[in-house]
Parts: sequence; C-alpha cells; structure tokens
Amino acid sequence: MEQEAWDTLTLPWKVKLPKKAAIAEGCLEIRETGFLGREGIYEVMPFTESLFRFADDKADLPELLRLTYKEGMLSLRLSGAQKVAAGLTTVTEVLRVTPDMQN
Repeated sequence: MEQEAWDTLTLPWKVKLPKKAAIAEGCLEIRETGFLGREGIYEVMPFTESLFRFADDKADLPELLRLTYKEGMLSLRLSGAQKVAAGLTTVTEVLRVTPDMQN
C-alpha cells in the first residue's frame, strides 16, 4: 500500500501506515473484486454526558464533531482504515464509499 493513499484515507488524522494490507485480486466467481461478501463500516457517536450537555438546537456542528471525536467516535474513513489494516477491504473501496473529509 502506498503512503499517499493511506494518508488520503486517514486525513485529517495522522495514522501510521500498516505493515501490510490486502490487495484486491479477483476471479470470475467474485466479479474480479478481490473480496467475497460485504463488510460494514460504521460511524457511531457515543452520547456521553459532555455531549448531552453540548447538544441542543444552537450547537455548532464543527465543534460538536470535534467533541465527538475527542470522546472516541471514529469517522467512517477511520472505521474503514481499521478494516483495511485487518485485511478485510482495500483503501480504494473505503474511499469509494465514504465522503471526503475535507468537505
């Protein structure tokens, strides 16, 4: 895996490149995708006491996101990066199905 692709996936966080990652090599049975089946990635917000106090109809969304990440929430891309590091999917696939973190 290339450092640039990994950095794109984990932006804006600095996450160390895994020692190895899966490379999608397919066959006709799996339509040349390299993987059989589906693997979910999730962005789950833990609703902690500090988030409960912060969240109301006047909450600033960027600040709320910063607080949720501080409280332990993983973005969709970081959740996907964990699956890449575990060999369950590829960087290309995670980038395809997740929104750009710069927008």
